[in-house]
Amino acid sequence: MKFTSAPHSVCASAACVLLFSHPSIGCAADSNASPWMGGDWNGVKSGLHERGLDVDVNYRSDSSFNARGGFNKDKKLAYADQYMVSVSADLDKLFALPSFKFVVTLIDRNGEELAKERLTDPRSGSLTQTQNVYGRGSVTRLSQLYLEKSLSKPNSFFRMGRFGPEAFGQFDCDFQNLIFCGNSGGNWHGDDWYNFPIGQWAAAVKYQLLDELAFQAGLFEQNPTLLENDNAFKMSMSGADGALIPVEAIWTPKSALFGLPAELRVGAFYNTTDADDLRYNDDGQEHALEPDARYRSHRGRKGWWYVARQTVGYVADDPLRQIEVFSEGFWNDRETGFVARHYNIGLIINGPFSARPNDAVGLAVGGLSVASNVTEHQRHMNMYNHLTDYDDPRYTPIQTDEYSSEIYYGVKVTSWLTVRPNLQYIVHPGAVEKVDNAFLLGLMVRASF
Repeated sequence: MKFTSAPHSVCASAACVLLFSHPSIGCAADSNASPWMGGDWNGVKSGLHERGLDVDVNYRSDSSFNARGGFNKDKKLAYADQYMVSVSADLDKLFALPSFKFVVTLIDRNGEELAKERLTDPRSGSLTQTQNVYGRGSVTRLSQLYLEKSLSKPNSFFRMGRFGPEAFGQFDCDFQNLIFCGNSGGNWHGDDWYNFPIGQWAAAVKYQLLDELAFQAGLFEQNPTLLENDNAFKMSMSGADGALIPVEAIWTPKSALFGLPAELRVGAFYNTTDADDLRYNDDGQEHALEPDARYRSHRGRKGWWYVARQTVGYVADDPLRQIEVFSEGFWNDRETGFVARHYNIGLIINGPFSARPNDAVGLAVGGLSVASNVTEHQRHMNMYNHLTDYDDPRYTPIQTDEYSSEIYYGVKVTSWLTVRPNLQYIVHPGAVEKVDNAFLLGLMVRASF
């Protein structure tokens, strides 16, 4: 699916926010309305559900405009979108196989990313994405194809088939900037951790040890050929060179700080594939000074993360209007991980106004640090080539830290349509201090059909 009228779609969505957010408009958010634009499809959805089939069709777009700053000052509206079709089959209803379900999901992504197009120095490339729905190619992919067996404990299951490790370090993608979205392992260690929409052969188990404590572990195919658009439906394991093994503990106390619910995830991963050192050669010398020599090879890669979420109160004592603070952190292998660490903290207020109980406000700040070995390697490359002028096209930009912030207001236009205008501010885009800080206008649109 390709679309050439993206800016018109963005403008239409913006107009929709202005029109339908007014309380006097009849199609303002209504919790009793259908969650789908097409309703029950004339009874088709409910009929399929009774037979054991649930169909989910949705759309999401992320748009960004560089209002000020960045590497390239030319103004641009960048648009990216995603269409998802997912079918979940209850095999008990269909074939009398209790506790089994089968899931298949197709994802179609299109568009471009503003950080890559305008904000960052092309000699170094981008790190944070201002549109998290962008990534892994403009192509339709088979993202999920798996069989799941529920275990005796509630919320426990064994899953096998094709899927990604996005359930580990899981976090909602309500913010548009990637630094506040999803599993940060896949975001910042993307060469050997393939998040959604990439599907790979895998097996995973989650077990609810206690009422408030669960554990999960997985084994995922490590296959770089899956990133190629031509392999979007690849089923063979040719090209696989190892495995990703994540583990995670999940604590969900019903009464944590202030006597309110919380969630804490702590996890780690090990990848069995070998990786090149970021700085040194086999003989321990600086690679920048011996560019024809081989990088030192490391056996395996590793990292760890946490995700913390804490409810701190309710608007007007309404439990559906939750106020939540959150934080995420991720640390990579120092010798092989380009991004050494990532961290964020934020606040989400659901139902901030009585007249708009289904809207939401989000505010977050975060940062990431390029590994010190990468920074030193870049400095040595410039020293070796006798380069000191940043404007020299041969100069290698020095990367250190990048910081992002975002604030959004999410308008629940109807029960099936959410529109989130947002403002983003990026400090040192691409982690290059020589690049001007950037101020962005963004718009996220979500719809269920």
